[in-house]
Parts: sequence; structure tokens; C-alpha cells
Amino acid sequence: MEEQAIFIYCLCDEILKELKIQDDCQCKMSSAEIMTFVIISAIYFQCDYRKTRLIINYQRYFHKLLSHSRIVRRIHLISPECWLLAFQICKEILGVQNSKECIVDSFPVPCCQNNKIFRCRLFRGKEFHGYTASKKAYFFGLKVHMIVDIHGIPIEFLFTPGSEADIKGFRRFEFNNVSGSKIYADKAYTDYFQEDLLMETFGIELIPKRKKRSKRKNSQYNEFFLSLYRNKVETTFSSIISLMPRHIRASTQTGFCLKILFFIFGYTIKRMLPQS
Repeated sequence: MEEQAIFIYCLCDEILKELKIQDDCQCKMSSAEIMTFVIISAIYFQCDYRKTRLIINYQRYFHKLLSHSRIVRRIHLISPECWLLAFQICKEILGVQNSKECIVDSFPVPCCQNNKIFRCRLFRGKEFHGYTASKKAYFFGLKVHMIVDIHGIPIEFLFTPGSEADIKGFRRFEFNNVSGSKIYADKAYTDYFQEDLLMETFGIELIPKRKKRSKRKNSQYNEFFLSLYRNKVETTFSSIISLMPRHIRASTQTGFCLKILFFIFGYTIKRMLPQS
């Protein structure tokens, strides 16, 4: 944990300096220390900030440690763009290169149990009531759409309401690091117009699993790799979900989304920089 904490702190500190973000001279904890605290909390303590404070205070990782409420306020003062930039730079430093073969899929993140939907104040509306075909179960919350490489490292991700279709969420990707790649997907991503558009614009070959009566058939080569890579994306999702608590505690939608981002960030560091 110590090596990971040092790496995260140095990374965040350099990013904040490059962005020319300076802390007030009266701050007891710098923004880099706050970011380090949060990622360590996501990797080891399911973003339970109270438990993280106790352990880190005992380990004496920081010279001074803020109270729980002040740490939460400081976390929300750091912009989401700064977190995303740290995530992207982290992948480059750890040696994650542009992959020529990727997988896209989504997984649900419920904000409450189904029998408590009527009392949920975090999200409201039918658009957050989704269905997971693989588990044959309904959920209430968000859906995380993610593109991962063949090694299971997240390349790009975004959040949508639970009821939004996978292909609709897929259209929102920017495809910054996957130009000229093959993207394997399941049947939910079948869209001939989108396939042609991606090929013409980014040189991306979208290869979804075809239905029996599909007009475009996959080759045996593509079918083999579809079945091979599907297990890898499911393993990635299971590893990210294993870092999460049974129900993510948050007071606002922004806080809920930030914690999901922290778990994805934490999984990437844990995967690429394992504890020695």
C-alpha cells in the first residue's frame, strides 16, 4: 500500500502543478494528499472515509489529517476533469498503450434495493430503472459503459441512467485512444449505420455478436475472438464491483458518480501496480 500511495501522490501533485492549481497556505492537507487519500480508500476500504481515516492516521501517511466532513468537502472541490486527467495520465505512465483490439460492454451500479426505490432521494425518474439481461433482474441506478483493452484495463468510460440502451450510450464515446482498432461487443451494439460511421470517421471496426438472421455475418475468426474476449471484460467488471460496497453511500448524484470513478481509478492502479 505504501508504494501505491507514493505513486498516487507524486502523480496527483505533478498534475496539479501542471494545471497551476494552488492550495491556500492555511490548508492542512494539500489537494494531492486528498486525492491520494481517496484512491487508497477506494482500493482498500470501499470508499469508507471514516475507516480510511483511522487506518491512515495509525500508519501516519500524512502529517495532518482533516476531519471526515472537511475531507468530503475538499473532495468535491476538486473538479471531475482533474480526476479524469489523472486517470488518463496514470495509464500512460504505467505503460498502457493504444490497443488494436478492445471490448465494449456495460454493467449496472444500483443506488438502492428495488424495494426501496420509492424512498430513494438520490435519483428520481423512470429513466434510472434499468434491466440486466445477464442476471435477469431489474435495478435502480446508473449504468457504466466502458471500453477495455484485451488485458482488462479501462480505456474510456461514461455513466448513463440505468434504462438507457447500450448502443445509445456507445454513441457518446469520444474514441480518443481506440482509433484504427477493432471493438468487440455483444448483440446489444448491433447498428449498421454506427458501424459504417465509425469505420469512415475513426477507422474503427465494430464487431458485435450477430443474431441468427443478421444481414451481416461475422467470420469464424471474429466469432472466435468474440467468445474469447467476452470473458475478459466480465472479469474486469467483477474486479471493479468487488472493490465496491454492497450499496454506495452518497448524499448527491455527483458524489455517487465520483465514487464510481474512484473505484475504476483504484482498480486500474491495483491492476497495473500491484502491491509488493
